[in-house]
Amino acid sequence: MRKRIAGCAAAMLLCTCLIGGSPALAVELQQTSGTTDKILSAADQAGLLPDSMDQQLAAQELTKEQACALAVRLYASLTDCSYETLMQQNAEQRSICPFTDTKNEDVREAWLLELTQEEDGMYHPKETVTRQQLMALLYRAIEASGTGTALSVNETTEALYSYADGQYVPDWAAEAMAYFVRTGVTSGVGNHLLGVGESISMEQAVVLTYRAAAAVHTGRGVTSATDISTISMHSGTSAVSWSGSGVDYYLVYFYQQDGFTGKASYIEQVSASGSGAEELAIPEEVADAPGIWYWSVDGFGSGGKLLASSDSTAELVVTAQPEIQVDSGITAVPQMPTTESIISPTIPAGMTYAGESYSDKVARIFGAGSSYHLYSGAAEAETHQVTITVNVWDFDSNGNKVTRTRRFQIHEALASSVQQIFAEIYAGQEQFPIHTLGGYNWRGNGSTSEHCLGTAIDINWDENYMCTNGGRALTGTHWSPGVDPYSIPADSEVVRIFAKYGFGWGGTWNSKKDYMHFSYFGT
Repeated sequence: MRKRIAGCAAAMLLCTCLIGGSPALAVELQQTSGTTDKILSAADQAGLLPDSMDQQLAAQELTKEQACALAVRLYASLTDCSYETLMQQNAEQRSICPFTDTKNEDVREAWLLELTQEEDGMYHPKETVTRQQLMALLYRAIEASGTGTALSVNETTEALYSYADGQYVPDWAAEAMAYFVRTGVTSGVGNHLLGVGESISMEQAVVLTYRAAAAVHTGRGVTSATDISTISMHSGTSAVSWSGSGVDYYLVYFYQQDGFTGKASYIEQVSASGSGAEELAIPEEVADAPGIWYWSVDGFGSGGKLLASSDSTAELVVTAQPEIQVDSGITAVPQMPTTESIISPTIPAGMTYAGESYSDKVARIFGAGSSYHLYSGAAEAETHQVTITVNVWDFDSNGNKVTRTRRFQIHEALASSVQQIFAEIYAGQEQFPIHTLGGYNWRGNGSTSEHCLGTAIDINWDENYMCTNGGRALTGTHWSPGVDPYSIPADSEVVRIFAKYGFGWGGTWNSKKDYMHFSYFGT
């Protein structure tokens, strides 16, 4: 979801600063709120605080000059280069900076890195900065370092829609603020507000900068669980378990070093059960390498926003296991309901199924040994799509049930499973009617939608809308199961059949609801 970088030294320093004690500060803010002292200390030790902030009041408003200083230091951190080295390397190039109202080296370096956008020769370095201006500056630093992930227009709109002032974010700052929301670096200023035009204090600015650095270095949205739900963990002998709530899915990371100082060796995605108690059997990749491992878990909303975190790694002792013979011709399936149902209790050989692990799903779609990734463009994506035809029920002009055929594109690795899904829906007792149906749909470079992969399906999108948890429509008009026959009931055969073949339903998401949406990876 988020791109890791090779800045291991900087990442180790960031993590060590949080884990270790509180050494003397080189740059220290005065009269802090007290709740951010740990992050401020870590930011100072990581070289993110400019000298101009030393002994300044924490509540003092940030200036444009200081914003540049933070952005330049963030860039240096993300490129695994010391601030001093960066400034020494670029001294000559900075001399041609066109700003006539400042000779500040941080401002000039920010101009050289193309972080600033002023074009009239004036920078006004002592003016105060708004939250949106700082986020835009920091986001450009992340992009310039090559560690950012571009967002599509849809992803940007989706990230901002739940904030009352999200619609007022100017175009030049929209992607930046959406990025920080999606990565969990910020959750706004409270009361569902982003604080679009508000000024930002030095203390708040440092915290935002440090979290931005930590999000890239560790692949996590934040390094402190003060603003998100805390996940408690337990390491067993054959499985790991944790307790969390209010998320749509979890990512479980397995490391061979402690403290997030190295890249995760293995990552497993787990759909949230809704009960709060979760468990994952130790993956084969980990079980096959006995010894001391470390693991952590983060919980995310459907839009990829970090909502919960274990905030640390836990030790996992893996012992050698006896070899178990498995009949490869038999696919294990979960226990099916005992109530009368048209759904078959068996899975045809080779098809997707509810117990399929995340790693197996990735291998099915991208090939053995590959990792989950976005396609480079529509041309590449379409080489993996096939067109299938399915029979569905619908209504004629007189309201009678009739058979119709629907054609749509789906990933080639899922074609047989999807055809089986719709065959069972068509044969079901409910004879659920379908009049709009779609699968693969390229939604732009950078979009994380599974429709771009061909692993998601939308059914009757007008009558099964995507909406906020408050019911405000985002796509479509309504969801009225029991009233509108095209709306999908939560306990319907449609939902159960898709679930049997390992597809998640957007109607169970926590951060919003997408009742039309079924997806193989659950996003």
